[in-house]
Amino acid sequence: MSASAPARAEPRSSRITDPENSPELELLLACAHRNLSAECARRARELLNQPLDWSRLFEQGQAHGLLPLLHWHGTRTLALDLPQKIAQSLHERFRANAARNLLLIEELSNIVNLLGGGGIAAVPFKGPALAERLYGDAALRECVDLDILVRARDVPDAIRTLVSAGYEPGLKLNAAQQNALVASQYEYALLSPAGTLVELQWSIVPRCFSLSLPEEQYWSHVRSLTIGGRKMNELSAEDLLLLLVFHGGKHGWEKLIWVADVAELMAANPRMDWAYVLDRAQRTGGVRMLLLAVLLANRLLGSPLPRELDAGLDRDRTVAQIAADICCKLVRGEYPTYLQTQLYLLRVRERWQDRLRYVARFTLTATPMEWGMADFPRPFFFLYRGLRVLRGLGKARALATNVAARVIKAKV
Repeated sequence: MSASAPARAEPRSSRITDPENSPELELLLACAHRNLSAECARRARELLNQPLDWSRLFEQGQAHGLLPLLHWHGTRTLALDLPQKIAQSLHERFRANAARNLLLIEELSNIVNLLGGGGIAAVPFKGPALAERLYGDAALRECVDLDILVRARDVPDAIRTLVSAGYEPGLKLNAAQQNALVASQYEYALLSPAGTLVELQWSIVPRCFSLSLPEEQYWSHVRSLTIGGRKMNELSAEDLLLLLVFHGGKHGWEKLIWVADVAELMAANPRMDWAYVLDRAQRTGGVRMLLLAVLLANRLLGSPLPRELDAGLDRDRTVAQIAADICCKLVRGEYPTYLQTQLYLLRVRERWQDRLRYVARFTLTATPMEWGMADFPRPFFFLYRGLRVLRGLGKARALATNVAARVIKAKV
């Protein structure tokens, strides 16, 4: 992949967070970086001169996965004079996260070795590998579980290898259901003997999202990474960016740490091959999701806007509207309803065919929920689609009933 010109620096847009933004959220945004710029440090000190709700700051930092960075910069760069209870809670949380991530690295190394011994290539994705790569220290990012990328064809062997080593499968599937899972879904969960949740992934989103990247496209660019003194595989910066974009986009960017990950990846790779990234996004119908991620990183965290994306940002005005909606929800601490989430997932796609595919596949693609309702033999797997439709109709009816009840209550 050829290097392109560095992105141009754009001034941070404060229109997204002002005037409604709380000083607590502003302080979190200022600290949501691996290294604080002089501007972020200055803004943070200004905020510290204002009355702050420290409990709210802790709650927001916890919700957005930013407590490690808040503690790191608060005790070092900014020398915050926190209330004793909050300072102690932050310190204990930071130490617990650092210790947990060390254990996760050990577990990750064990899994990679187990899979490698069975001839299965694996790429750690997210978790401590992402923390180490983007923040230089696994302690600076909270990690809940281990996400490991494998090829789709290797999933059955990977599951057998880990189960034989004492890992407990999250789903009890027969061979036909396992094949259907690989074809329609994107991950398989197991529990390690130590109680760690491990997710084998062969895609970043389920098939219904119509966002599949040809796996050999990113496997051909895999390179070596050292995590905790152990050599493992990692994706190229360009492919990792796309996977982070699609992951955050799938979840509506509910957590600021996901935006910070994108911002840090771009900052660490100023000569990102944006032509490659844009081409991959266009092929998968994910340009709007790419533009949204970059725009959020710019408006919330001051990341530069790449010149290569200028035309797309100018042409697609919906991106700015979606970004504004997401940031307003972040400011207000609102979480989208099920209906809002579904409407967002349609709105964030730029091509009508992808929206139609999403509706059709979401409606008709059976999941482990349906497989658990009945045990149909392979020739009758089509009946699971009927169960899926019936479940969907049940949800729609419940949603309509709740909406009607709210409307009636509002009128009364």
